[in-house]
Amino acid sequence: MINFLRVIKLSLVNKWKITALLVNSLIIGLLWGCSISAVYPFVEVVFSGNTIETWLVSEIEKTDEKIAELQITCSDLKLKVGDSGNSTQLRNELDTHSRRLIAEEKANQLYRTVMPWIEGRVPQTPFGTLVFVMSTLIMITIIKGVCLVLNSVLVAQIAQRTALVMRRQFYSSAVKMDQLTIDQKGTSAMQTMLIYNLNLVTAGLISLYGKGTREPLKMLVCLVLAACISWKLLLLTMVVAPIAGFVINRISQHMRTAAQRELGGIAGVLQSTMESLSALRTVRIFNRERTEKARFNRFSKTLYNLGVKQAFFDSLLRPTTELAGMVCVAIALLAGGYLVLNDTTHLLGVRMSDRPMTVSSVFLFFAMLAGISEPARKMSEIYNTLVRADVSSKGLYDFFEVEPEIQTPKNPSQLPLHSKGIRFKSVNFAYNLKQITLKRLDLIIPFGQTVALIGPNGSGKSTLINLLARFYDPQWGAVLIDGVDIKNVNPRHVRKQMAMVTQDPVLFKGTVLENIQYGNMNATSDDILRAAEMARVTDFLDVLPKGFDTMVGDRGNTLSGGQRQRIALARAIVADPRILFLDEATSQVDVASEQLIHDSLKQFLKQRTTIIISHRPATLEIADRVIVLEQGQIEEDLSSTEYFERYGIKLDRKRVA
Repeated sequence: MINFLRVIKLSLVNKWKITALLVNSLIIGLLWGCSISAVYPFVEVVFSGNTIETWLVSEIEKTDEKIAELQITCSDLKLKVGDSGNSTQLRNELDTHSRRLIAEEKANQLYRTVMPWIEGRVPQTPFGTLVFVMSTLIMITIIKGVCLVLNSVLVAQIAQRTALVMRRQFYSSAVKMDQLTIDQKGTSAMQTMLIYNLNLVTAGLISLYGKGTREPLKMLVCLVLAACISWKLLLLTMVVAPIAGFVINRISQHMRTAAQRELGGIAGVLQSTMESLSALRTVRIFNRERTEKARFNRFSKTLYNLGVKQAFFDSLLRPTTELAGMVCVAIALLAGGYLVLNDTTHLLGVRMSDRPMTVSSVFLFFAMLAGISEPARKMSEIYNTLVRADVSSKGLYDFFEVEPEIQTPKNPSQLPLHSKGIRFKSVNFAYNLKQITLKRLDLIIPFGQTVALIGPNGSGKSTLINLLARFYDPQWGAVLIDGVDIKNVNPRHVRKQMAMVTQDPVLFKGTVLENIQYGNMNATSDDILRAAEMARVTDFLDVLPKGFDTMVGDRGNTLSGGQRQRIALARAIVADPRILFLDEATSQVDVASEQLIHDSLKQFLKQRTTIIISHRPATLEIADRVIVLEQGQIEEDLSSTEYFERYGIKLDRKRVA
């Protein structure tokens, strides 16, 4: 439970709520013991035809008589001991009767102390006493119910507050994590961890601070009350507890292993579901519904088997605790029955009590054991929840503790407003050891220049952008902006001067206006409108139901690909970056609109360094320079005019009116 203990430690910031919860749970425990203790008046008073007052008077008279009898007996035994010298048997008898005398005197004193508080304040008939006891039980139940509601609220506040902190910690870790680690883990696996693992941890906290706090206190109250009747008899009945604890510990080891495998199986099911549903069009166009169903069914079957195995081990806990409880009760009844039937205080030569036990006291002792067994059963039920929470906690903390490759330097260098140039200096980079993406690449891009990168897939085009944006760091060499190695700069300060538009842009659930404003939250309405006009977003606003206030849907799925690209371009423009990345940024836009966008961008690009990835001649036209990459190295470095002339490319300047 080491990992879950870390979660518990995190929850301790709610110290006042935890204190209130403990006090509340103790009250519930006391009320639980009081409600069980009501058995005693039923047996000893009401069903004997007495009232509480008459029963107390009767007990005082009985103890007075017994005290007088024991005093005479003890006096006689003292004389006999004196006459016989060191008679062991007589001394043992004297010791037994002396203890009995002390016990009777204490009982008598207790009855006399209670008597003034009872006289005239309780019902004077047996039925009235019964009504009084039942009314007290109902009142205790009402108070206990209110305490349980408050208890549940406090538990929820503590558990959900801790989950909130962990959720924020998870997101913070995910945002800080380097892109390579995110790519390796997979976003669907991370989503599964955030949702499922955190839910199991929350359930563990609820069980721990709920039943895990109330039930032990209820057990403690019953144990104390049972010990007050006969602590030696209580010890005798508890002999099976170590055996039960050993068995439960062995079961828990199997439960932990099963929980780990089950967690992995659930992660597989959720990941498979998210992947197939997010790519449902691809699944359908290739008629792969059966393939995806088979994959899902395979994961589900594995999860089914793991769930059955987990349920088997979980089911062993309840009968184990019930058997232990039944053995305890059986021992108590056998031992108590022997003491009552033989009117003795000793069992197998061992003194069990100072006063002989009565039927009602044995019955009350039995009721206390029953009051212990019920919370014990509930405690066994939460054990599986705690095991799962511990396994889930390990997964979360393993995620939290991953050190990102992209680190902020302790003493970061200052990066001035970009105005000189960008340099890739002898850069080597590989996503894995078997595939080197960039090989000792050297490249200088002066400020204000628009550079187009072209080349086959895997040649390193997108990698250059990723390195410049410091999504990754090169294994060798350096990336410099205005002579400053960006490895020595806070990544946030590097990206503060950048904006990006990709081939498949991501829009967030919200309005068109909110998605454009995402590039600069301080942008004015005029800035947003100017950016929208430049990206030709205004060309299709009229066909949207609410113009700028139209909801774009999840990931912008209510818009066409070209519309999403234009909104993403407007978002980048409104950010007013010094360095702009356009990765096939207009690939889904129609030719006429693309030409209009390029005409608008020409003036905008003059005051910033722009890197374009595209093979479309219309896009290359706005570039000052075309760089051809091949297997991570620069194959050609030409002006756009030279490139068009060398490859005989002619542009169609016709526009659609």
